[in-house]
Amino acid sequence: MKSKHAQVHFNESGTPVADHFDDVYFSNDSGIDETQHVFIEGNDLPSRWLTWTKPTFVIAETGFGTGLNFLVTMRAFRTFRKTNPAHPLKHLYFITTEKFPLPPKDMKRALSAFPALKEESDALGDKYPMGLEGCHRLDFPEFTTTLDLWIGDVHALLPQWHSPMHGLVDAWFLDGFAPSKNPDMWTEALFSQMARLSKKGTTFGTFTAAGIVKRGLAAVGFNIKKRNGFGRKRDMLTGEFDDTHENVPQKLRTPLGPYYRFSTTLNTEKDHVIVVGSGLAAASVCLSLTKRGINTTLCFDGDTPATGASGNPQGGFYPQLHSEASIASRLQAHSFLYAKQYYHDILHHHPQVPHAFCGVIQLSFNDNVATRQSKLAASEVWPDALVRHVTEAEVSQKANIALPYSGLWIEQGGWLSPPSLVNAMLSQASASGLLTIKANHRYVSHCVAGKDIQRSSADNNETQDTVKVMFDVCDRAHHDTEKTEVTIEAQHVILALGAGATAADEFSSLPLRPVRGQVEAIPSQAPLSDLCTVLCHKGYMTPAMDGRHALGSTYVKNDLSTEVCEVETQTNLNTHKQALENTNLIADLSHDGTARAATRLGSPDHQPVVGTMHDFNALKKEYSELGQGKPLQQTPLLPRSGISTLTCLGSRGLTTAPLMAEVLVSGLCAEPLPLNNDLLNAVNTSRFMTRQAIRGE
Repeated sequence: MKSKHAQVHFNESGTPVADHFDDVYFSNDSGIDETQHVFIEGNDLPSRWLTWTKPTFVIAETGFGTGLNFLVTMRAFRTFRKTNPAHPLKHLYFITTEKFPLPPKDMKRALSAFPALKEESDALGDKYPMGLEGCHRLDFPEFTTTLDLWIGDVHALLPQWHSPMHGLVDAWFLDGFAPSKNPDMWTEALFSQMARLSKKGTTFGTFTAAGIVKRGLAAVGFNIKKRNGFGRKRDMLTGEFDDTHENVPQKLRTPLGPYYRFSTTLNTEKDHVIVVGSGLAAASVCLSLTKRGINTTLCFDGDTPATGASGNPQGGFYPQLHSEASIASRLQAHSFLYAKQYYHDILHHHPQVPHAFCGVIQLSFNDNVATRQSKLAASEVWPDALVRHVTEAEVSQKANIALPYSGLWIEQGGWLSPPSLVNAMLSQASASGLLTIKANHRYVSHCVAGKDIQRSSADNNETQDTVKVMFDVCDRAHHDTEKTEVTIEAQHVILALGAGATAADEFSSLPLRPVRGQVEAIPSQAPLSDLCTVLCHKGYMTPAMDGRHALGSTYVKNDLSTEVCEVETQTNLNTHKQALENTNLIADLSHDGTARAATRLGSPDHQPVVGTMHDFNALKKEYSELGQGKPLQQTPLLPRSGISTLTCLGSRGLTTAPLMAEVLVSGLCAEPLPLNNDLLNAVNTSRFMTRQAIRGE
């Protein structure tokens, strides 16, 4: 949902003051020095980083504010990486919460007081998100840092952070406003969640020395120390978590059985992962893996990538939103916002990819649609920067065509060319030196070498089994149709097969829904040639690319044929004529029959399927007691698995693929996950089995 912005004023020292809490965001004396003293040195970060042996370090903060703590820490981490380029610690995760995010103009004014942080401030300003509750994952590759900015109340958000059983966080920055000014934050619930999320030896630093904070942290397992405070403040608190303390709330640290995402993890960046697929899902996964330094082999059946549903020349890019903040709408909103940032970064390196972020208009083409759109606009669930109502005059102005409809305007949307985008993503992954691409490799089967995969343990430190993957290979480029079977070994395999999953035995226990779709490629002609934004109704049409407009799409269930069909051409044209019957946009359209058909893969609940693969039919009996009311926390974790999937993106792959790939790969690497738990559960591979068990089926 839309968040409320902070109300601030600036005091005589130029320091921002929160009107609601009557407290400063940082010290009047020196905000940078305060952060350095309280949080960097308070957590002993310089010395801890030097002795760290893992590839990532996770800092969690309770109060993002101006972002000053983050910027100082990001700068310090870049200095550490430059000084120690061969060090095993490669990446910093900074997870933070903010109930009342600052408006961009106030943040910019506040940070202008620190010219030494201009580069970091500018980078944050370029990616600072709109006020939408939930997680906003912001990547800063030049600083080897990822910021997860969670907008909302800390007490509602921390329980939604998915954590390994041994903990997620390595250091805490406790930086809410002072307990006397903001007592609602410093509660037993906060301290208990800190204990749930902390590892053995996790540290904290905080400017306050209030007794309520000292007693609360000690009660859940933190050993407390007093240190000299900053500036005129006499004392501050630091400490370290003891996970064996008798008061640690162990019940909170118990995961949700089949929904737990860290049952299978990669052990080191030296692990090898095979990705099978050729579209947006596969390319997104490859890029996420190689960014983490993981050797990756991409295999697909064909001469080139993007031969399936990701092969359409143009695709509309926008979220499907409703008037309520449903799971489906929240997934769409956050996927869209992450994808926009993600594509911006790719296009910076590959500007040749055809695209236009020209906005998207969802037309109110009949009374029922107009009613739904009015309800969405009146609900104020979504920020205007994401979607807003526009009048008939605004629609015509933005589309550059006279249209007698009002509508919804998605300013950040537009269109991209999926095949070009896939190739750019794979080019970027290949530039790391970690991606090997094998064309004309048709996936046949796999087996686990050595022994069966065992039930997951808490820490998952056992040796990862090797997975042997069999492929049929033929050299189509030289017209050689004779197949040769080859075997490739890896520590993990990710199947991103799209519609090809319907023929793979591994997916037999998942309810897949293949849907054929045909998109017309209409020659540009008046008045369609003037169109300069994407129009959506029951179908969609795009501005011209290479002299043609995409006009689609049909939805034919359980049809795997990819031959262009004249009947579906007429269906597409009639759909647009009916929706736009009050215009001359389609009525006299000349079409030469150029079109493309492909099969998308969906799921019964229309959400992506992301996670490890199992024979869920065989596993279901282990969860049968869910039907008698047994809590999820009391059911077993899923077994370790050498196979994962990212699939069922339907017709929304451009919107969802990048964030879903981050969810999958972050889980495999035991890193912070960029979605609320309820959204993670909604895309989990185990959800169908779990729902059936709860219903007693």
